[in-house]
Amino acid sequence: MRTCIGLDIGRSSVKVVARSDAGRAQLLFPSSVCPSIPLTDEREAARATSDTVRLNGSSFFFGETAQLQGGDDLAGGLRDDWVFTPNHAVLFKGALWRLKLMNVPGLDSALIILGLPAQLYASQKRELTESMKPYAPATAEIRVSSQPLGPYQQLLFTADGSETGEFNADDSSWGVIEIGQYTTDYALLLEGRVIENAFGSTDGMSICATRLQKTLQDRGISITMVEATQCSESQRLKQLGKWIDLTAEVDSATQPLASRVVDKANHLIGRHARALDGILVAGGGAPLLMPALRRAWPHVQLLEKPRFAVAEGFHRFALALEQYRKTTLAA
Repeated sequence: MRTCIGLDIGRSSVKVVARSDAGRAQLLFPSSVCPSIPLTDEREAARATSDTVRLNGSSFFFGETAQLQGGDDLAGGLRDDWVFTPNHAVLFKGALWRLKLMNVPGLDSALIILGLPAQLYASQKRELTESMKPYAPATAEIRVSSQPLGPYQQLLFTADGSETGEFNADDSSWGVIEIGQYTTDYALLLEGRVIENAFGSTDGMSICATRLQKTLQDRGISITMVEATQCSESQRLKQLGKWIDLTAEVDSATQPLASRVVDKANHLIGRHARALDGILVAGGGAPLLMPALRRAWPHVQLLEKPRFAVAEGFHRFALALEQYRKTTLAA
C-alpha cells in the first residue's frame, strides 16, 4: 500500500499520523525551531540527532531539542504567513525525518496531507503546496486541506480509510470547531456538502496563554509562552520547587476566548445549529472550552484524542483517496 500521512503542523506542536505496510505510526513534538549549536555532552549530542535537519545549507534543531537548547518560545508561529517561513519548512522536514527514524517505509512516494487555517485556506493552499515540494521526496504527493475538515474526516472514515458503516454523510449535517494555538477554525457540512461561507477562523489558545502570562506577571512570576501554554493545560506551575494551583487563573484567562469562539460559531453555523446532528470539537484547546460550548449547544461532541483529530482525519482521508483511485483505475 502507499504510505499515507496526515500532518498537522500546529503553532505549538506537530502532530503526525501515518499508515504504511509496516502499520500505523504516530508522533507528537513541539513546534520549536532554532539554529543548531555544538553540544559537548555526548549523550545529549546523540539524542539531538533525531531533532536535527538541514535546510538550505544550514543545520537546525527542532522539537524538544530546540525547545530546551534554543529556548524557542513559539512566538514566531503567531502570524498569518508562518507556513512560508523557514521554521515551518524545518518542522515539515523534521516530521519526515522522525518517521524515517521510526522505520516507516514508503516515504519517498508517500501521500502527505497538510492543513491550513480556514480563513487562510483559499488564499494560501496553492502556494503552500508548491513551497513544500522542495522539502519532500521528489515522488511524494502533497495535498493541502482546510484544518477543520480533519475532525469531520475522522468521523467519516475508519482507521483503514473505509467509509464508516453506520454513518451516512448524505443524510447528516455537522458543525466543526477546531481550537488550535493560533486560530480556532470552523466548518459546516450540510448533508455531506461543505458550506463555503461557513468556513472561518478566530483567535486560538495563544490569547489565553498571553492573558495568563500577564496575570502571573502581576504577581511577580514571569513565564514564557511555552510555559503559559503548558500551564493552560495542566492548570499548575512549578515555582521554586513547589507546585502552584492555577485553576482559577486559567479559568479567568480562558473566558474571553470562550466568548469569542461561541460568538464566531453563532455567526458561522448558529442558524443551522438546531438541526445539526452534532458539533464536533477538536484541537488542543478543546477540553478547556467544552463547558462554554456545551452551555451554548448541548449536542457538542468532544472527539477522542482531540489534539490529534486533524492529523488523524487527514491520514484517513489520504487512505480513502488512495482506495478511490485504485477502484477508479480498476474500473
